[in-house]
Amino acid sequence: MHKKFDHGAIEKKWQEAWKASGLYDVGERDAAKEKEYVLVELPYPSGNLHVGHWYAFAIVDIYVRLRRMEGKQVLFPMGFDAFGLPAENAAIKNKLDPKNWTEQNMAFMRTQLESMGAAFSWDKTTSSNDPAYYKWTQWMFTQFFENGIAYRGTGIVNWCPGCNTVIANEQVLANGTCERSGDLIEKREMPQWMLRITQYADRLIDDLDALPWPEYIKESQRQWIGRKEGAHLPFTLSTGDIATVFTTRPDTLYGATYIALAPEHELVSKLGDHITNRKDIDTYVYLASQKDEVERMNALLEKTGVQLEGVTAINPATGEHIPVFVADYVLKQYGTGIVMGVPAHDERDWEFAKKFSLKSITVVTSSEETEEVPADDILKKPYTAAGRLINSGDFNGQDSEVAKAGITEKFGGKLTNTYRLRDWSIGRQRYWGVPIPIVYDPAGVAHVIPKEHLPWILPTDVDFTPTGEPPLAKSVELRERVERIFGKGWTPEIETMDTFVDSSWYFLRYLDAENTESLASLEKQNEWMPVDLYLGGAEHTTMHLLYSRFWHKALFDLGLVTTPEPYKKRLNRGLVLSPDGNKMSKSKGNAIDPDEQVRLLGADTVRMYLAFMGPYGEPTNYPWDMQGIAGLKRFLERVNGLSAHIADVETPETTKLVQKTIQKVHGDIVVYKFNTAISTLMILINHVEKSGLSKESYMAFLKLLAPFAPHLAEELWHEAGESESVHTVGWPIADVSVLVNDTVTIGVQIGGKMRGNVTVPVDASEETVREIIQTDPALVARLTSEPKRVIYVPNKIINFIL
Repeated sequence: MHKKFDHGAIEKKWQEAWKASGLYDVGERDAAKEKEYVLVELPYPSGNLHVGHWYAFAIVDIYVRLRRMEGKQVLFPMGFDAFGLPAENAAIKNKLDPKNWTEQNMAFMRTQLESMGAAFSWDKTTSSNDPAYYKWTQWMFTQFFENGIAYRGTGIVNWCPGCNTVIANEQVLANGTCERSGDLIEKREMPQWMLRITQYADRLIDDLDALPWPEYIKESQRQWIGRKEGAHLPFTLSTGDIATVFTTRPDTLYGATYIALAPEHELVSKLGDHITNRKDIDTYVYLASQKDEVERMNALLEKTGVQLEGVTAINPATGEHIPVFVADYVLKQYGTGIVMGVPAHDERDWEFAKKFSLKSITVVTSSEETEEVPADDILKKPYTAAGRLINSGDFNGQDSEVAKAGITEKFGGKLTNTYRLRDWSIGRQRYWGVPIPIVYDPAGVAHVIPKEHLPWILPTDVDFTPTGEPPLAKSVELRERVERIFGKGWTPEIETMDTFVDSSWYFLRYLDAENTESLASLEKQNEWMPVDLYLGGAEHTTMHLLYSRFWHKALFDLGLVTTPEPYKKRLNRGLVLSPDGNKMSKSKGNAIDPDEQVRLLGADTVRMYLAFMGPYGEPTNYPWDMQGIAGLKRFLERVNGLSAHIADVETPETTKLVQKTIQKVHGDIVVYKFNTAISTLMILINHVEKSGLSKESYMAFLKLLAPFAPHLAEELWHEAGESESVHTVGWPIADVSVLVNDTVTIGVQIGGKMRGNVTVPVDASEETVREIIQTDPALVARLTSEPKRVIYVPNKIINFIL
């Protein structure tokens, strides 16, 4: 029956009680309990929670509560990513100190986070703008600098005119605009602070293989890093200079009919007066510099270029002199900045050769024929697949893939890889960030700030209105501090760090936030790391997630962390869209205010509605439905009236359904199908409202409800006469003997041999089956390594291929 309740009073009552008792504090590691470290991306303190925050945090809380009721010690921390441009821009707009603005927002947002009823481990918290936190951000930078991972260099940077600062490649959208301001990015040459993430490119790719992540997340990182296997091949120019090309197809060297240099390549200027059309070249180079990288790489645009008249290159395989071009489709930062053009076997080269009437020579064919053939007609489409070599001298008849190494070696080349990934530019010409802990001696040589002077505090005597000049350059306090500590003529570094540096290691500081001697003790790390489950936004796959993996690997190499990878399992979530199906935006007037929904319907209702939208941990977007959330409120009112249906004796059918519900809800939660778990609870309610249920089954139902609607479940649990919190009692265990018709025995094959069998629910998921197998010591002993592949046929067999 429906029974209304005062959600506001109930939620306030239990939130205060949980906070006062420290119910969700983790405290010290209890070795008697299995640990699970569940992490969500720490929020930026914008000042107000939006529906996305609720979807990110309150739904994960369902999983956390289940695991705690199962007896695990679960770490579920929360903190704030408090530095960055948004706070600074808001402070500028409202004429406020960004520190005060940020800290006020953090205090307000914490009250909002607590209103979710989420079981955050608030005794494990941190904030990136806390000097006790950024002391270690700075100290790690000094270790990177001293070990060659951090360096000061000069190069082409992404300058955002809207933000008045440099941004990293990963923060430039596909259309060439800034992901923060939307302004078109400008390319500038200037000094910059960099981290050598490219040195870790192979490990960042190769180590993905062993991670049990969804393949689409791993593939996104692989594509962003963009490793390509190829070769460096030297072409001698008619001037005597060497032009080393990078190519992924050294097997096609005999078919190279031109080479092309990036407009920025130093050879273009070095060749000087050897180029007889110098004026045309200089004009083209200037025009190319006005284009952004995205435009230059657009395969749909017509290829442009200018031949370097007076200069030729010698194809090392044929000895033929071939033309040299400067072309803007070639980028200086990719490969060597010089490519060889093989029109017969590359779409881009074919288009370029067609425009400039260049030769096209077929050197790879799909047929078995290996005899010499004449030069092809340029109008013929290129053949881009592997095959048999022709027109390739001693290599005729060889498989093109096999011939790559031989051709490279014969003509003085070297097999190598190239990468899309660039070193991470972390210096920012803004105020609200971590000061880079570097000072310069009177000769201009950079020195790290010693540990005893860390944290290197952000000065306050700064006009942080963005002008393009770093605000710290205007700080008298900073200059005087440097001279007082280091001596006359010493000067400070005036840039701050990219905010993605701050979030690259926060999960470590949660473990040991009060530590004044290290970023996090190795003992604490051994107790909790790696993070067992990390849930976040899909947009961070090739920024934060990639950066933090790199940062962690660098720390691992320095002996500062205990694991080579920070995250055991990563899942991305989707977005909650507005009722019109579009992305929520305050400017569009289609945003849903979660505080208003909580006031009207209650936190439990909002939590359950978001969980009911669809499977979690998948990059699927769901539109908000006002009728849907009202339906969840009505469901909870029926739950509130469920005690009226308690009977002395329940029917066998009801007993069986209750046990089936216990089993199904657990199985759904552990695979993040919270929506179907709620549906199962609804099915049970529909049944017992008609047939009644025992007190024992009623109490079991409240335990099942507790992760989804923690406030109402706690209230009803205590109304039923219990004194202990429902969130600390054990999770109900299904009586499988009652479910004999709902289970099936399946075979377990390991390494090609049948090793046993297990009894599982009919149509159980693979993850449920694997969990059940973990309870069988004999089978666990056979699974000596992570399987390369698992083949699961529901209700029949599961096969682990080692």
